[in-house]
Amino acid sequence: MGLYDRDYGRGGMRSPWDRVENPRSMTITLIIINVAVFFADMIFSDRETGFSLASWLAVSSESLTQPWKIWQVLTYGFVHDDQNIRHILFNMFGLFIFGRIVEQRIGAAEFLRFYLCAIIVGGFAAAISGLAFGDAPTIGASGAVVAVTILFACYFPNTEILLMFVLPVKAWVLAVLYVGFDLFGAIGLAGDSNTAFQVHLSGAAFGLLYFFRGWNLGFLAGGLGGVNQMSDKIRSRSRRMKLKLHDPDRKLAQEAREADRILDKIHRNGEDSLTAAERRTLERYSARQRKKRQQAE
Repeated sequence: MGLYDRDYGRGGMRSPWDRVENPRSMTITLIIINVAVFFADMIFSDRETGFSLASWLAVSSESLTQPWKIWQVLTYGFVHDDQNIRHILFNMFGLFIFGRIVEQRIGAAEFLRFYLCAIIVGGFAAAISGLAFGDAPTIGASGAVVAVTILFACYFPNTEILLMFVLPVKAWVLAVLYVGFDLFGAIGLAGDSNTAFQVHLSGAAFGLLYFFRGWNLGFLAGGLGGVNQMSDKIRSRSRRMKLKLHDPDRKLAQEAREADRILDKIHRNGEDSLTAAERRTLERYSARQRKKRQQAE
């Protein structure tokens, strides 16, 4: 029996959306934060005095020339134009569609690190561009959303997406269109636009580097040592109290992610590269999927 005759081989042909076990995760949390900041900006902005959260949190060349404003390279990514509802709608829709799948693939903590780093990379790109060419303040999550979209296309290049909700295209084609349009915009061929094309391109570059360089941003969690120690103490105390926690959904999600990782390894290095433990994992996953199909029938 060949590799692609097995259940776990056939499973890779399904849509990645089939494996979103927990759609309300870090992606939804980020969307909620963005929407909350959007409404807070609407409520607290004062047109008479010119105060707004957007102007305070936006990134510009001053974020570099005035180092005490360096935090703006992150905060700008959570602010949107309160006079243009499409700005936040398009960004949050893209984050919802692609973010859940990418988060499922790399895990909630790594997804958060990836998303925040993409914002920061875009923030520095906007600030440097402002220094070089003159600038207006930049706001919006679009750079990070582009990074997530590109990473989705790298993981699932042949997944079909409905472009403009009508035209089916492969995910890799959508990624090429994104980057191509932003390149045209960056060199001034997209007409008069206030879109921060350099932020989009930096997000796309970050997503590509993350995938092709095989990055993992877990080292950034080193500063959370205190939190990790507290978690260890809680787990230790739970063991002493003989409390046993059982979360089957989480276990199934972990098993699905591990199966995806192993299938990627097979794709890159061949089936002979698998360890005995990896083979057992795939066989368990195959048996579980076969049982689910039999129950559905």
